[in-house]
Amino acid sequence: MFRVFTCLTGEHDWRLVLLAGLVCFVASVAAVNIFHRAMAVHARTRLIWIAIAGAAIGYGIWATHFIAMLAYEPGIPTGYNIALTAVSLAAAMIVTSGGLGFALGETNPWRAPIGGAIIGAGIASMHYLGMWALEVPGHVVWAMHLVVASIAFGMLLGYAALAVAVRYQSRLATSAAALLLTLAIVAHHFTAMGAVDIVPDPTLVPEALSLSPTFLAVAIAGVALSVLGMSLVGVLADRRLARRTRRFEEIISQLSLARHQVEVSQRELQEQKLRLDTAINHMGEGLCMFDAEKRLVVCNERYAKMYLLPPELLLPGTAHRDIITHRIATGVLKGDTSATAATQVLATLNALPSSEISSRVDELADGRLICVTRQPMAGGGWVATHLDVTEQRRSEAKITHMAQHDALTDLPNRVLLRERLDHALSVTRGGGQSLAVLMLDLDRFKEVNDTLGHPAGDALLQAVAARLRRCVCETALVARLGGDEFAVLDYVSDPVADASLLAEKIGKALSGPVDLGHHQVTAATSIGIAIAPQDGADSDEILRSADLALYSAKSGGRGLFRFFEPQLDHQLHARRNLERDMRSALMNGEFALHYQPFIDVASGETSGFEALLRWNHPQRGMVPPAKFIPLAEETGLIVPLGEWVLRTACADAANWPDDLKIAINLSPAQFRSPELVPVIVRALAAGGIAPQRLELEVTETAMMHDSATVFAALGRLHDLGVRIALDDFGTGYSSLSFLQRFPFDKVKIDRSFVHELSGPAEEARRIARAVVRFAVSLGKTTTAEGVETGEQLDILRAEACVEAQGFHFSPPVDSAKVAQMIRRRARAGARRTGRRALAGAGS
Repeated sequence: MFRVFTCLTGEHDWRLVLLAGLVCFVASVAAVNIFHRAMAVHARTRLIWIAIAGAAIGYGIWATHFIAMLAYEPGIPTGYNIALTAVSLAAAMIVTSGGLGFALGETNPWRAPIGGAIIGAGIASMHYLGMWALEVPGHVVWAMHLVVASIAFGMLLGYAALAVAVRYQSRLATSAAALLLTLAIVAHHFTAMGAVDIVPDPTLVPEALSLSPTFLAVAIAGVALSVLGMSLVGVLADRRLARRTRRFEEIISQLSLARHQVEVSQRELQEQKLRLDTAINHMGEGLCMFDAEKRLVVCNERYAKMYLLPPELLLPGTAHRDIITHRIATGVLKGDTSATAATQVLATLNALPSSEISSRVDELADGRLICVTRQPMAGGGWVATHLDVTEQRRSEAKITHMAQHDALTDLPNRVLLRERLDHALSVTRGGGQSLAVLMLDLDRFKEVNDTLGHPAGDALLQAVAARLRRCVCETALVARLGGDEFAVLDYVSDPVADASLLAEKIGKALSGPVDLGHHQVTAATSIGIAIAPQDGADSDEILRSADLALYSAKSGGRGLFRFFEPQLDHQLHARRNLERDMRSALMNGEFALHYQPFIDVASGETSGFEALLRWNHPQRGMVPPAKFIPLAEETGLIVPLGEWVLRTACADAANWPDDLKIAINLSPAQFRSPELVPVIVRALAAGGIAPQRLELEVTETAMMHDSATVFAALGRLHDLGVRIALDDFGTGYSSLSFLQRFPFDKVKIDRSFVHELSGPAEEARRIARAVVRFAVSLGKTTTAEGVETGEQLDILRAEACVEAQGFHFSPPVDSAKVAQMIRRRARAGARRTGRRALAGAGS
């Protein structure tokens, strides 16, 4: 690079060097502007502008080179070959045009770099062809590393110049691109000139056709001026023409846009008119508009058809009076068709406020109901819509009826009953007659549903509703509250006599057999009666009193009626208090398990224990199971309580010898829970006892309610190895059928039969013995409950009964006493083992 510096400073005239740089920069500016113009046009026009830009920059490269060569002073005479000088000019123009054209081709991020490199190649080709045209009396020697460097400078700076020119088109960007292009040309030239070394040779003489430096200077100046002049004139003319063309195109575009907007507006107006006409004529409502003079402006087809208006009354300007008069005179409206009637209707319509929305419902002669809504307009007049609301009103009436009546029997439901009851109570409080409220509940209705199916149950309810309607007077109200519950309201003069008579009449009407097609059933009913106002001043209180009376009637038997008595309320409070305490007892741990042993009749050994639930209330003391267990079943508390029993009993049994079984009673309510089987499995797993040690006792009552569900649950448990026992055998109706449907492991004979085994009545003793013999003959483990005497035990032993249970052996005891019993059993077993061992030794 030092050689380049010495060449530039010692062998060049600085004035001509600066002139060469100036010419190069001006040519570069012209070329970049022309290149930008080429970017703005397309097709053939772009090719022309690219050729002009290539010519401009080619001339600039060529002029820069030869002006700089004029500044070069090698110290010997110089000349230039005409042909090679011309070829160098052509090469500069052609190659740079190709680079510019390549950069403006298809969109590609590599086109600008490659185009710039082509321009660098054009600079190099022009320079070295020009140096080839140099004729001197000597030899030209080249430093190749500087030659390569000059070419690299030209390509890199040419790429940079073209990248800026392609991406940006502002004035600043144009100047930057021109400056980079100038640097590309100048850097290449002077680096290449540093690579030249001329070795004089007196034997060499320049050709006769060589150009002198003076002539070349004039030629360069002329060429430069012509190129720059042509470029400048071309750019200015093109810009002026482009501005005029753009203005003309803008005017044409604005005129075209205005015409298009007018056409679009006209089409939109036509479409809007069409849509408006279509919408008005396809409205579900009749529509009409009247001006301030009460003359028709517009109406739709629906309005004309609704009132059967002839075409002459549909014309704009028709008087409102004429349309109303026609409507009445032709009998379209329901009512009088005289002129007087028309006058009255017009007077009513004219009296409507002109500034407020009004609405009315007109009834037509054919039964239709038309809702007319009038909307005032700002300038006077009005718009009216005529809507046929016939079906809507019918639907509303139907919905109201459905909301207030039972779907199955069409009797008033609880909602309407309360509404009528509130009204009747207000009459009673105002000094009217007393009001009798009867609550009815069908006896054994669930059995009909379970045995004959729900369709039969529905038919029975419909028959009951029909009989209730027939046996009450017109002033009475019969309602269905849900399920098999009904209510009757009626005014009574003599409360006790009239209400009793009504209850007896209802009971007699419902006691007759009901034909359900393939079956006949009897629908006896229990009735609770409350009298207002003495038994309740509001609807909630009187219904509650009647419900309590019904509960009392059902508790006393079937087919009875009872009047409300104050002590029933006290009983209800006591029941609710007991239920509340029972919920607290479950959380506070007040429940405990006692165990009553099973005794093997043959050996006298304990074979297992039955878990029995006990409740030690903090205030009440020990609450009898017969008192709290039925309440737990009614309220559903038996489910969590039964789960607690299962967990606790299995945990206690885990501490017993493996040959002792644990028996647990299951309630019907527990079978309604889908979690019964998982709860039992978890209890066995938590206690760590084998399923074969667990016996589940099931009563016939539990199986009667939902036998399919019960047997499915029992089958799953039986498959796990759990033993299933049929409890209270002999007391039900279907024990034999249940024994056929499920393989019970044990049968427990009810204590009532065991008690009769030693009773005074011979017939009862024979029946009891027969039940025991039958149970034993089934081939299953047979357990007799309630054994209280040695005589009973002897009879059971004689009848081959397997197990016995009762106070004769032990009352139910807590887990601590069970542990003592097990220890005594173990010691007795050890003594027996010892005696057998001694007997064996003695023999």
